[in-house]
Amino acid sequence: MHWSVFTLIGALIGLIGGVVLAKLFAIRSLTSLGEIPIKENMDAILKSAEAQRNMILEEALLATREQYQVEASRLESEHELVIGMQENFEQELNEKQSEVDKLANEIEKKEELNNQKKLELDKVKEDLDAKGHLNLELQKNLLNQLEHKVGRNKSELFHDMRHDLINSEKLGITRWLIDNNEALKADAQKFARNSLNSVYLRYQPNFIWPKSSFIVQVNSKDLLQKYFHEESPIISSLITNTDSSISVLTINEELPSMLKISGGSGVDKEVIRLTLEEMLAKDIFNEERIRPIFDKHKRTIDRHISKIGEDAIKHLGITPNIHPEILKLIGSLNYRTSHRQNQYYHSIEVARLAGMIAEEVGVNPIIAKRAGILHDIGKALDYKIEGSHAVISGDYATRYGESEEVVDTVLAHHDDKIVETPYAYILKAADAMSGARPGARVDMEEGYHRRIDGISGVVNSFQEQGVTGSAIMHAGREVHVFVDNNKVKQKDISGLAEGIAKKLESEVEFPGQIRVTVIRRTEITEVA
Repeated sequence: MHWSVFTLIGALIGLIGGVVLAKLFAIRSLTSLGEIPIKENMDAILKSAEAQRNMILEEALLATREQYQVEASRLESEHELVIGMQENFEQELNEKQSEVDKLANEIEKKEELNNQKKLELDKVKEDLDAKGHLNLELQKNLLNQLEHKVGRNKSELFHDMRHDLINSEKLGITRWLIDNNEALKADAQKFARNSLNSVYLRYQPNFIWPKSSFIVQVNSKDLLQKYFHEESPIISSLITNTDSSISVLTINEELPSMLKISGGSGVDKEVIRLTLEEMLAKDIFNEERIRPIFDKHKRTIDRHISKIGEDAIKHLGITPNIHPEILKLIGSLNYRTSHRQNQYYHSIEVARLAGMIAEEVGVNPIIAKRAGILHDIGKALDYKIEGSHAVISGDYATRYGESEEVVDTVLAHHDDKIVETPYAYILKAADAMSGARPGARVDMEEGYHRRIDGISGVVNSFQEQGVTGSAIMHAGREVHVFVDNNKVKQKDISGLAEGIAKKLESEVEFPGQIRVTVIRRTEITEVA
């Protein structure tokens, strides 16, 4: 509608503009006719302008009338359309209103129904409450009658019933546990036998293991007396910075004497042995020339133990790599024996067996092998570190980045840490299999008894100094010595323990260490 107003306004502006232009045209025409007298032509000009004005007005009116009719027609059409839409909207609104009224009626009916049901529920609740009160009264009466007849109150009766029920259930559970434990034990033993039989069939070891000998034969007694006496500077030079000792071993007068290297690290003893053999072969008995020979063999052995340690890891296929210091400890076991068994090859065998058992029982063989090759590295250090070799092994494994699972398994193989994991049992089994294999440990039982008898004899030799008894524990690795508190004073205990330890070192052959503990007790007993 606003567009039609703008069109009419435009037409009127055009009409006014036409009149103004006509007048301007007339004035211009009069000006151009300056030579013709104005008065003579005035009437003609005015008539012409009037005619043009009338013609322009008629044309403008005609155009405006036509435009108005068009706009009026369009507005009429739009008006009819709006009226139609309004009628439709009113019809839809009426329909929606009908639906709303219908829903309102339904809601009103449902509210009436809900109110009626609520009244019914309230009545039922009142009935139930009344019956509940009645039941409580009945229960109290029955309970009083029962307590009167039984002679006990409710709590006592309930306690007795619960006690009987618990005992009955305990008995049943105990029987079930016993039955299932026996079944599980039988299944486990069967599974273990099958697994170990499979390992035995698969295992193909090489039993030719080298054994280090720390004995050097000297054919000349004159050389022994001249260069290897107790205060010999040559011996002092050889054992400097080591924990080893060199002694002369004479079996009888007919056989040549020998030099025995004992104590300290197996690697140091091997270096000393090689140095002695080269000295004797080349007749070198000058301390200044001996030390370079010792250092040369020391470098050679250090390279060798690193290499054989690395060879063991490659042979077993253990990944990721093991720290170089651990590799040196593994290689050092080549010069360490336990019950005459080479500990380097023993560790490799334990690792192989542990890996095979792990495959049989379905756990990671690499972890089992890793624990197997590391389980005895403490034996390369137990000459200078107190404690169980398993604890030393675990400590060094931790120090050089081994996982907690591997370390715990190493500690568990001699029960220094109780760990209930498959790897702990696997390592124990593999260690026992390697040690108990025929030929693995020479004269094991006889050597054990000889060691125990030797320890007992050394301790008993101190009876005059107040020793009253002893207890040998952990297969001869620890000795508790008991003394008479009247003969041995508190300040003398340390000297007595040191004396027993030194005599054990000189008279008894044993692997690892023996811990000597002297116990002095004061007991007072009174009778009333």
